[in-house]
Amino acid sequence: MIGQAVCFGDARPYNVAILVLDAEAVPAFAAAHGLDGSDLAAFSRDPAVIAEVGDGVARANATLSRIEQIKRWKLLAQEWLPAGDELTPTSKLRRKPIAAKYAADIEALYAG
Repeated sequence: MIGQAVCFGDARPYNVAILVLDAEAVPAFAAAHGLDGSDLAAFSRDPAVIAEVGDGVARANATLSRIEQIKRWKLLAQEWLPAGDELTPTSKLRRKPIAAKYAADIEALYAG
């Protein structure tokens, strides 16, 4: 269900992540779980979607060493499109612009 994920943790006490839903996978999950709508912003706040994403993060963390694991994460309410602020035209992540644009969200993850 996660389309893009960016991890931050350099010179920090632990790793955090900014996560973006996959616009194609979420409607299928919603239909299978009886959720209404097709708005990614609404899905990003839905408890069933948040729980599923949390389970996915936990599964990914199980394959990583303790120091590499994601301790906190934020699920964004919007989609990142190619050639936008966050992705190149070939859908590669633009880490510096993402870090600048979501600096407040990243700091909030470290603040608790």
